[in-house]
Amino acid sequence: AGRMASSRVGLLVAAGAGAALAVYWVLRNRKAKKKPQQVAFAITGFGRFRGVDDNPTEVLVKIFPSWLKKHPLPPNVTVDRCQILEVSGVGAREGLQMMRDSCFEQTGQMRVWVHLGVDARSKTFKLERCAWNDATFRVPDERGWEPQNESVVEGEKKGGALWSKMSLPRACSSLARKGYSVVCSKDPGRFVCNWLYYCSLSMCKARNATVASDCELEQLEDAVFVHVPPFDVFDSESQLSFVHSVLDTLARQLL
Repeated sequence: AGRMASSRVGLLVAAGAGAALAVYWVLRNRKAKKKPQQVAFAITGFGRFRGVDDNPTEVLVKIFPSWLKKHPLPPNVTVDRCQILEVSGVGAREGLQMMRDSCFEQTGQMRVWVHLGVDARSKTFKLERCAWNDATFRVPDERGWEPQNESVVEGEKKGGALWSKMSLPRACSSLARKGYSVVCSKDPGRFVCNWLYYCSLSMCKARNATVASDCELEQLEDAVFVHVPPFDVFDSESQLSFVHSVLDTLARQLL
């Protein structure tokens, strides 16, 4: 009996050692994920909507490409898409999908979607850390749609959150040190800003899930939403400078 027990113990030890060795070789042969060689930003703003006839984000997105020529980002950082989206659930999703369909992938490049929206009552900039799968519009959107307690993306947890993987608290601290009035937020509202942000994060999540295990990058895409105040709080030049600093700060995190 003693020999049998001893044999069983020996077999268990051998099996454990074999399993440990297998895990060791998997980890040893797994490729270390690299940082991207380039970061490509795509920026969106919104047009007019009920209560806001002149949306500052529409102005910012229209001006930013020419403004960027005088204030360039590092050479491995590009802004290759700037688009104004309609303030409606359907229009915003369709516009975002069209932008995504027009983007070209490059080896070693990470895509970051930066969505701008106005908070008409805010006195500061806000970096939104997450979006919620909850469409409860306070007023009808520009197509007359006013969902209540509906999901943004069907099949995902209703009322659940998706989070940007960017270190936005760290970015917020960096921007504050540069003199900007900025805070982090976990409440982008439940109107079209939140709708677009949730759609974007969900699309990024789906895209990253299709990345092969041998891909060099940890993720190919991420999204960030930035709420800006009206121009009577910070003028257009100040807000353009802030958007530029956001891109530069996020790129430095990634590269």
